[in-house]
Amino acid sequence: TVGAVRAVLAEGGAPEALAAQVAAALGDGAEDALRADPWQLLRVAGVRPEQTDGFARALLGAECRPDDERRGRALTVWLLEQAALAGHTALDLPALIEALGKRAVPDPDEAVQSALAEGDALVFQDALEEPGAQPAAAGTDEADEEDEEEVPVRVLAGLERYALAEESLADALARLVNAVPKETEEPWEAAVAALSRGAADLARQAAGHGLVLHTGGEAARAEPAALL
Repeated sequence: TVGAVRAVLAEGGAPEALAAQVAAALGDGAEDALRADPWQLLRVAGVRPEQTDGFARALLGAECRPDDERRGRALTVWLLEQAALAGHTALDLPALIEALGKRAVPDPDEAVQSALAEGDALVFQDALEEPGAQPAAAGTDEADEEDEEEVPVRVLAGLERYALAEESLADALARLVNAVPKETEEPWEAAVAALSRGAADLARQAAGHGLVLHTGGEAARAEPAALL
C-alpha cells in the first residue's frame, strides 16, 4: 500500500516521503482514496492547503476547481483540526464560515453542510447567558413566560472525536466530584492541624470534594505533597 501511495504522490508532485503518513491516515485503499479525492492529503500533519491544491491540480487537471465540494469538506476538517491544536475543540459556525471564505471557498455554507452530511464534522448548540440576568423563581408568571421564549444560543462546529472525548471527560469529572463520602471529613480534620495554612486549606477542599483544582506558584507545588 505504501508503495502504491508513493506512486500517486509522485504523480501529483507531492513528496514521496509522505507515503507512510498518508497510508496510516487513510488506511486500506489509501492510494485509491487519494486519487479519488486529492484533498485527503490535508489529513497528513504538516501539509498546507496550498500544497494540497497544487497536488489536486496535478492529478485532476481541468477538473480541479475551487468550488469542488471535496475541497470544501477537506478545508472544513483542516480548519477544525488547526483550531483544536490551538486549544479550541469547537469553532463558532460564523467564524468557521469566515475562515473558509478566506481560503477561497466560493460557498462556505455549502462546504460546512457537505462536511456535516458526510459525518466529517458535527454541529451543536451552546446556550448563551445574558450578562446580569437573574433566574426567575420556579412557578412564577415570569418563569412561565421565559419558558415560552427562545433561549439564545450560539452554533458551534467541531470534530466528532473531540466532542466524544469531551463528553467522556465531563462524565468522568462528574463521577469524581460525587465520589467523596461525607464520613471522610472527620479523619481529615485531625491531619489538617499539622499542616501549614496553604496545605491545610487544600486538605479541607480535598476532604469535601472529589475533584480539586489547585493553582499557584513554586510554593504551591509542595502543598499537594504534604497531603501524601
